[in-house]
Amino acid sequence: MKKFTRLLALAMILTLALSTVACATAEVKIATAADLDGKVIGTQLGTTGHEIATTTVKAKSVEGFKLFVDAITSLKQKKVDAVVMDRFSAEIFVKQNADLEIVDVGFDAEQYAVAVDKGNTELNTVINEVIAAMKADGSLEASVNAHADQAGSLPDMNVGAAGGKLVMGTSAGFPPFEYLDDKNQVVGVDVDIMAAVAKKLDKELVVENMDFDGLISAVNSGKIEAVAAGMTVTDDRKVNVDFSDTYYDASNIVVVRKAK
Repeated sequence: MKKFTRLLALAMILTLALSTVACATAEVKIATAADLDGKVIGTQLGTTGHEIATTTVKAKSVEGFKLFVDAITSLKQKKVDAVVMDRFSAEIFVKQNADLEIVDVGFDAEQYAVAVDKGNTELNTVINEVIAAMKADGSLEASVNAHADQAGSLPDMNVGAAGGKLVMGTSAGFPPFEYLDDKNQVVGVDVDIMAAVAKKLDKELVVENMDFDGLISAVNSGKIEAVAAGMTVTDDRKVNVDFSDTYYDASNIVVVRKAK
């Protein structure tokens, strides 16, 4: 009887273990925003995607990461069910990972702008002038295209300029807007924009790479002078910073594992 009881107990433990693995590795189907309810969602901390996942979606839990690439890795490892992130960057990650795909669940449109400390109208005016000029002459679109495959180059940083330095903050895990090149330099659309701003001010551009969710506090404390990081304009952020004119229309989408 004791031997039979032990065998039965072992069988029950094995069955439970197998069922647990099956639950952990089961594929989920995401087609609408409602399908995200009850799921484990990955995001980048401080982004509007993180805000959506924590306030709009009735997620089982939200796992916040410092970089989107970490959220994507977690998705591939089946630690999260989906990642909410910017469409353009998602397209780049999906292109690099054939086992992933994009689902558009209809999140609201967004717009990116450069952020400066409240009341810094002098710098904001120059940023707006540069954005307008780059839109008009096609160089902004050319920058987006150049960095689309993370193959762009570092712009002229105006090293040694007579006017001193212009320090921008960013978070280099958001291609094509900011990413690290093969020399570990931060490059991308936002760097191109701010390099043009620095040149117009006769300053050298210095790039500070930091966590996205610390960028606004960094500009408020004076550690940096501007945030150029694919940052979405929101009413909450307007309380602490002033935004430039917008330079890119964007939206959040969902990245999931392809169904097998």
